[in-house]
Amino acid sequence: MAEEFTTFDEYKVTDAGIKWFENGAYVTPSVKLGCTGKLEIETTLKTVIKKCEGDTVRSVDIPTQLKCKFTGHMPVENLRKVWGLKTDGLKKGVYAYGTDSRQGRGIMSFKVLDLDEAMAMLRAFPNMQFSGGMTWELENGGEEIAEIEQEFIAMKDDNNKFFYEALQSEVDTDLADKWLTDFTPDLVKAVAPASSTTTSK
Repeated sequence: MAEEFTTFDEYKVTDAGIKWFENGAYVTPSVKLGCTGKLEIETTLKTVIKKCEGDTVRSVDIPTQLKCKFTGHMPVENLRKVWGLKTDGLKKGVYAYGTDSRQGRGIMSFKVLDLDEAMAMLRAFPNMQFSGGMTWELENGGEEIAEIEQEFIAMKDDNNKFFYEALQSEVDTDLADKWLTDFTPDLVKAVAPASSTTTSK
């Protein structure tokens, strides 16, 4: 049987959302991350080699994490969580950034549309954390609101996976709906068929 190939011309990133990890638990459902302008992914690799009589006979690159970057706009509430601004011990409405600030973490999911916006690819980082410190720049009189650039890392989840993807047309409706609102590693994990037990008399 001939193998079938699917053409998917990636064009637009949309519907980015995040389930923040707060106080030891994920906050459900996901909230809209912001307006995505660009998303970049690069794999960090560990190279393991095997030598025989001084010569390399095998080399394997093992992924250890993904280094990513979000470029776009975020609402104030999300940006405070990204950088770890806190209001502890301060008056109502006051947030601060200091030595006790820790970058936000959670589960990020989003959708990628093809050139005709007729097909969609669902993608997710099941265990991600923003990295780097607070950066801020403002130009008076600018003709365009500047986008922020925020790096994050994607680490392995309970399934030893950093990243998931699926063509929306190839998964059931319930999975597709939950992907963008309540993604978990268990959501995409195959369920083992129940074993039948025969009792002999």
